[in-house]
Amino acid sequence: MGERRHEVTRRRVFSAPRALVWALVADTNRWDRASALTPGRYVWRVVDGVRVRTATARELGFNIAWVEPPYEWVEGRAIAGERRFLEGPVTRGGFEAHLSDVDGGTEVVASAWVVGESFLSVALGPVMHFRFGRSLDVFLDAIARVLSGEEGGDGDSAEPAVTRMRRALMESYDEVTSGERTPSDLQELSLRARRLEPEVGADMASRLVSLLQDRPDEEVAQIRPFELSRVWQQDRREVLRAFLYATRAGLVDLRWQINCPVCRVSAGVAESLEEVQNSVHCEACNIDYDTDFGQHVEAVFQCNPAVRQVHPRVYCASSPGFLPHVYAQLSVLPGETVEHSADLPVGSMLLRSLRDPRSTDLEIVEGAMSLDVVVRADGIEARARPPSDEGPGIGIANHGGEPVVLLFERSGWNADAVLGSVVASFPDFLDLFATEAPASGVELSVGNMTILFSDLTGSTAMYERIGDARAFAIVEHHFQVSDKVVRDSGGAVVKTMGDAIMASFPSPAEAVRAALGMVEANRESFREHGLSMRLGVHAGPCLAVRANDRLDFFGTTVNLAARLESKSTPGYLVLTEEKAAHPAVAELLGDRPREAFDAELKGIKEAPRLVRVRLREDPLPPAPEG
Repeated sequence: MGERRHEVTRRRVFSAPRALVWALVADTNRWDRASALTPGRYVWRVVDGVRVRTATARELGFNIAWVEPPYEWVEGRAIAGERRFLEGPVTRGGFEAHLSDVDGGTEVVASAWVVGESFLSVALGPVMHFRFGRSLDVFLDAIARVLSGEEGGDGDSAEPAVTRMRRALMESYDEVTSGERTPSDLQELSLRARRLEPEVGADMASRLVSLLQDRPDEEVAQIRPFELSRVWQQDRREVLRAFLYATRAGLVDLRWQINCPVCRVSAGVAESLEEVQNSVHCEACNIDYDTDFGQHVEAVFQCNPAVRQVHPRVYCASSPGFLPHVYAQLSVLPGETVEHSADLPVGSMLLRSLRDPRSTDLEIVEGAMSLDVVVRADGIEARARPPSDEGPGIGIANHGGEPVVLLFERSGWNADAVLGSVVASFPDFLDLFATEAPASGVELSVGNMTILFSDLTGSTAMYERIGDARAFAIVEHHFQVSDKVVRDSGGAVVKTMGDAIMASFPSPAEAVRAALGMVEANRESFREHGLSMRLGVHAGPCLAVRANDRLDFFGTTVNLAARLESKSTPGYLVLTEEKAAHPAVAELLGDRPREAFDAELKGIKEAPRLVRVRLREDPLPPAPEG
């Protein structure tokens, strides 16, 4: 018996922008869920000498197993996915959709199909035909309901349509597109919420409780506070702060997701920083990479199981919805030339091969343009050309001897992620999770962190003049005032040492803003005691470590920041000439008096040229008598 194909096709017109329609239609994870398919148990295996994603499930009373080759898509245009069954009544099955502009909106032609060659597959044909037809109707009807409230154009192409639609879905609920919503323990939720409200306020606490009670499992299983802040239209730092306090109240749990720098998806999740290791293996890319705490480690939150038992399920691991930064993923056989319609997003892109290091950078400029891509055994070439009569597109010629899967990725776009570099300079994290730190002996790289050191001058004379008790209280007050300035500037005090402060910041501009504020606050509150401050700021790579059972930072950047502070004088900030020239820093410092100088820095072999900037406008008054 030959192969028999059972296929169902539906056409539908939606009065919404094509990119947003695609973001829903092309999410094959939602489609498989709407089709009432069983979630798969996914693993990576080598099949016929090729490493592929495989899955197993039980469907219609049968044990089934399949290989899931990389799906193909072009954002806003088309999606095609296929499963090749290793076990079960059919041999292949898939879903595809094509989108085009029509009067009144976007036309979608969507098809679901299976192919079989056994008598059983023929007998099941009418059942699958009915099931696919009904599922397509349910799926497309749900999309119409979601899109009914969406207006406007395609929006900023720098942001993937998938993420824009994800936020839109977070403001409504539809069982088909949003998925399962398991019930909450309302008594436990209310009890724990009462612990939260005094810390974050009634409005923020109410928002968070509603999220945990009403939103679907997939949303509360992996909560990104910065993404949620855009939906709620609230300050992102305040939303992050609320989730940190909600963790302490037992409403949510903090998890550390380690994202692969190549495919940009999760390669693992740790329940504490102590479980995060120096290197991680990504199954999808089959590579090992060194963990950068600042860039690869993301703080995510999930509903505490005592409040609600959530059960997120993966129905299709190959969905474009899991790879929002990938604008297009296309397969080309050796010797083959293909052409795809494409509205290339303006900005920087990375074009790379899925299974090897071949890659090239692209810069897409304003205006419709097309790309010609040539794949060879030793590399990839791409050049722009005017669009054809059919419009802009991507042409690919594979001159290599092997099939290739190409990914067109937005290299200038990043998700709304709370990365380690943010957490490490967030004061509430350091306050509430004092013992959350890497395991003893583990040094996690932080690709870039700004460190500020300050030291209080004149305190020794003050102790001698007014006595230890009074002087100690004044120094403690100085720490409190400085801590508030650091927090308000976007940083966190890591530790105090004697009269000195070490603080961390995401960027040099925030650290310099804090330095200005600290000197001004000191002038207003402590100048009568003859106190002043000297400061040093530096930025660069460092190491996140456990020291005295707390998160701390070490390395050349930290050492250099401390050395710069030692070369400062009361009322001055010292930083490198390079950092002083940074546009944001230069704007903050304005025309304040400064001098460039060279100095030997202990432990630093090649000391950079330094700049000393005067931050205080008026001299200190004479020290008080007695």
